[in-house]
Amino acid sequence: MTLRILVSACLIEVTLAAPLCAQQIDQLTRPVAVVEDDALIASFLEELFIPATDDIWRIDVVDLTGNGWGPDDALILYPSLETYFTHGDVPRVLQRVMKTWELAHDYRLDATVEDSRRVQADAHRSQNARDALSGAVLGAIAHYYTGDEIDLRLSREASGLRLEMWNYDPEALRYSVPLQGPVCTAASAVAPIVESTFRFAKPHFVTSFRDAGDCVVSRLNDGRIETSPC
Repeated sequence: MTLRILVSACLIEVTLAAPLCAQQIDQLTRPVAVVEDDALIASFLEELFIPATDDIWRIDVVDLTGNGWGPDDALILYPSLETYFTHGDVPRVLQRVMKTWELAHDYRLDATVEDSRRVQADAHRSQNARDALSGAVLGAIAHYYTGDEIDLRLSREASGLRLEMWNYDPEALRYSVPLQGPVCTAASAVAPIVESTFRFAKPHFVTSFRDAGDCVVSRLNDGRIETSPC
C-alpha cells in the first residue's frame, strides 16, 4: 500500500441566476491511499458491502474531507473506476487499518510573505539544496507576480514535466529582467566582497664593482653608470 497526493478533482460553482459563463473552477489537493494488497482489498469489499463485478486489483482511498482517512471518503475501484463512499459509519476493522495511514511530507515550507523573501539567501549560507530550490521558486514569484493569491503544482518524471498555475490574477503578472543570484534583504544581507587592484613600484637593480684604480663603479638598470670618488 502506497500513499500519494491526488490533484485531479475540480470544484465547479454555478450561480443558477447567472449565465453559464459565470463559473468558478478550482483544483483540490487531497491525499490518496493506494491499496493493492489482495487481502486488504477483499476486506474493503466485504466490510463496505461493495458488489464487485470485476477482478479488483487496486483501490484508491481518497481523503475527501482532508482530516484523515475514515468516514465520508471516496473509494475508486480498478479497473472499472467505479466510485463508492465510506459515509459516516466505517467498520472498526477498517478504521484500525486506516488510522495507521500517514502521509509523511518529505519537505514542506510554511512562511509569511515577508519571511519567504529571505529563504533563498539563508539557504545559500547554510548550503541547503531544498531551501535553495524553494527560495528560487519563491523569488521568481515575487519578481514576476505582484498579486496576492496563486497556486502552483510541478510534477516531473523521466519522460517530461508538467507545471500548472491557477487561482491567480493574470493582470498581476509582469515581465522584468531576471534577478542575478540570490536576493538578500537588509535583515539577511552579508558584507559585499570588495575587489581592489594594487600596483607595485618598479624595482631598481644596481650592480657595483671596483675598477683597476680601486674606484667603485655602479651600473643602474636604466643604463646609467656612476663612479664614486677613488
